[in-house]
Amino acid sequence: MKFPRIVLLIFLGALFGAAAAPLLDPMRPALAQSRNVESPHGLAQVTGLRLQSAKDHSRVTLDLSQETAFDVGQLKENPAKSIPARVYVDLKGARLALASKAPIAVDDGLLRQIRVGQYSGDVVRVVLDMNTILAHNAFYAPEPSRLIIDVLGHKSTPMNPAKEAAAVPANPATLAKVKRNDALPLVNGLRKIVLDPGHGGKDPGAIGVGGVAEKDIVLNVAKKLARKLRTEMGVQVVLTRNDDRFVPLEDRTATANSEDADLFISLHMNASVNTEAKGIETYYLDNTSDEAAIRLAARENSTSRRNISDLQFILSDMTQNMKLEDSITLAHRLQGALVGGMSKSLGEVKDLGVKKALFYVLVGARMPSVLVEMFFITNRTEGRAMSRENYQNALVESLYFGIQKFGESNMMAKTL
Repeated sequence: MKFPRIVLLIFLGALFGAAAAPLLDPMRPALAQSRNVESPHGLAQVTGLRLQSAKDHSRVTLDLSQETAFDVGQLKENPAKSIPARVYVDLKGARLALASKAPIAVDDGLLRQIRVGQYSGDVVRVVLDMNTILAHNAFYAPEPSRLIIDVLGHKSTPMNPAKEAAAVPANPATLAKVKRNDALPLVNGLRKIVLDPGHGGKDPGAIGVGGVAEKDIVLNVAKKLARKLRTEMGVQVVLTRNDDRFVPLEDRTATANSEDADLFISLHMNASVNTEAKGIETYYLDNTSDEAAIRLAARENSTSRRNISDLQFILSDMTQNMKLEDSITLAHRLQGALVGGMSKSLGEVKDLGVKKALFYVLVGARMPSVLVEMFFITNRTEGRAMSRENYQNALVESLYFGIQKFGESNMMAKTL
């Protein structure tokens, strides 16, 4: 079955033998490097492969030279022939540009190995050999072009526990074993929070009056909030970036999953061509027909409005509904705390409400997750205020209060 350009999710059953195609070197970081291959007739090149592993979820990212169509499907195991369950992806109009083609051994309890090969003259096949498989999901992300494959299952004890790993976004060539520490004190129902300062590095985000960049404000706020959460709430906090560097959207979500976080909060500043636009809004992941939400998601995703429309039709239960109700509750707690708290320091704050949208950075998150747009950097008053430390501190206080209230309500709900 052939699909046009963009993001696709297909659940297929098709026949595919164990002897697929030649496959990739075991690499310490499970990272396949590219070699220079001239791609004939404008074929997309598969230039790299990255893996992030969590307790019940693994994410494989394929780096591409350009967008291309693909099919994805699942095959049942065949115990009689010692053939495991598999997820496969066929990239159409593609050439393999990897230096090595031996299988990548993973053995993380869910994913056994990854095999990649040139299946035909213009089709690259990727095969994920699984121990168990409950669901799978694949989608395309642009700028730079890449295909993200998520697989969900019940992890068994890894055949090689030393290889159970999760990629560190700041250095995807480094893998570190990460496990949840259940001995940590449970504070307001929360043990660990992942904060995601949006943008970074070559991606400045929105630019405000006087050249202030979104990436700098959100990083300052995230660092301050992390310190406050650690010292006053006593929870572990992980940042998806600690300095001015570019981190792909899918790696941010994968960090939250690999850390087995209780919450994932992505921090952003809003922007508009209308310099009078102002206020605060908080988003959770879900389908929407709201034009403004679609345009905002397209900007934050660095993609087109049409791609967002395509994504509406292929979001799976795996990514969309895992923690939907908790995500909605978290969004309301943060939104209320921000509007109420910032009104005390900044004057009347426009409450733009809690909304839903299709943000790539939230796709695949295995915990309550939201994206917060903290005022408009393009508004002269709000942009200038948010570049000042006293207002950033007020933001931190408000976010802290919202997280605290969510934790309390979440803990109360679990005791009922």
